Amino acid sequence: MYLRYLQYLHAVIDHGSFAMAAKACGVSQPAISHGMKALQAHFAQPLLVREGRRHVPTDLARAVAAQALPLAQGVEALPRASAAAPDRHRLRVGLTSSAALVCGPLLYACWCLPSARRSLEMATADEGSLLEGLLQRRFDAVIAPKPRKFVHPDVVERPLYELHPQVYARKGHPLARAQSLVQLQGAAWACVGPSVSGPVDVLTEAHRVRRMPAPKMSVRCPDFASLLHLVAQSDLLAVVPHPALLGGTSTLVAPLRLAESLPLYGMWLFEPRGRKSRLGPEVFAPAG
Repeated sequence: MYLRYLQYLHAVIDHGSFAMAAKACGVSQPAISHGMKALQAHFAQPLLVREGRRHVPTDLARAVAAQALPLAQGVEALPRASAAAPDRHRLRVGLTSSAALVCGPLLYACWCLPSARRSLEMATADEGSLLEGLLQRRFDAVIAPKPRKFVHPDVVERPLYELHPQVYARKGHPLARAQSLVQLQGAAWACVGPSVSGPVDVLTEAHRVRRMPAPKMSVRCPDFASLLHLVAQSDLLAVVPHPALLGGTSTLVAPLRLAESLPLYGMWLFEPRGRKSRLGPEVFAPAG
């Protein structure tokens, strides 16, 4: 069971709604919803019941939260208690999968090339897990979209570049000439997930503001490479946030020329407050 999901459960119990729990945890509401579904899968009895707009915890939920929270807090404290002095020759960066492709070469050029003694360690995860790792000092920096209302006194943040997500389909797809989201209703979609925010959220948001039914997510893939490989061989559609992710499928898939633009979202750099940044603005200038 993922300890972070237990923290989400505790927040839902304390605040009574997914929206307020998301705000308290510094993540998005879909992250809370996904966590609760994953947690519920471990129990035959319900953890939460709906009463109007509120999610009311059952006795089972309260018992699980009461027993699990001290464990979660103890596990979180371990990295801080055993933290060694940072290795000045090693740079540990947590990134989303798209940021790894876009920023990986830039990080290597700025950090490793000037000195043979330096090493770069990159790890990918969703935004919530990455920021949690930053607070636990498992990362020296995190590059990820900023969760809504995320503010932490121990974290310094700055915007890096803006993502312009587009809908992609294989060349020759029956909907390749579609010009609006309306024409895509009923289509099957693939995505990389679960994620706190990003391509799935912007697609859902684009449908929501137009009062259209939510898109059907038929397949969730572990990464963009497998996603695009699948899209290139099927009639699935997908949202791709950056063309750098296309890789070898760039000749097999193409963006749809839709009249509507999907919501933009930014990629941010997060670093611990009180430490001198080792990643200046010039590092990411090519990505902008």
